[in-house]
Amino acid sequence: MTTARDAIAADLPRIGQSLAAAFDDDPLWEWLTPDKDRYRRTAAAFFERDAALRLGTPGRILVDDDVRGAAIWCAPGAWSSSVGDAARILRPSLALFGRRTLTGLNALRSLEKAHPVGPPHWYLSVIGTDPDHQGKGIGSGLIATVTEECDREGIPAYLESSKEANVSYYARHGFAVTEEFTLKGGPSLWLMWRDPR
Repeated sequence: MTTARDAIAADLPRIGQSLAAAFDDDPLWEWLTPDKDRYRRTAAAFFERDAALRLGTPGRILVDDDVRGAAIWCAPGAWSSSVGDAARILRPSLALFGRRTLTGLNALRSLEKAHPVGPPHWYLSVIGTDPDHQGKGIGSGLIATVTEECDREGIPAYLESSKEANVSYYARHGFAVTEEFTLKGGPSLWLMWRDPR
């Protein structure tokens, strides 16, 4: 398992590239951005901006030393997004989603409504590893850094998996499916909860 560290501003461009590569074949992202060329031109800037907005907020952005993978963890009570958050990422959202920007915002709203309100928990909002480096323990390190803290402090964790094939991977880290959630006109996601061990 790879050791994770907290990201710094200099990591942001590589975070954008790694996450864009990681989600290139993801069913949710394929639904939101069916134009693959557009996705590949604009996704890295979107993920970079999203990570930049989260630096210095409650939570953690974790990377491996070479930034081949990244995870965005929201601290307990700090997972919901605001209208201001949406406005701050509007330009890269429009570049990425184009006419499907409203669809993306509605999908985000639907997921927020399904998000458990309590008890307080860490939220793994985004995790991905560049496909060229998957299977090397990078993702496990990005998860375990926070779940080990959860276990020590008795705090649960939560995530949504947008790829069914990843459900068993998260299960190995202690997450269990609580609901299969289908977006209106879109793909399914698996809502997963982890009690502390």
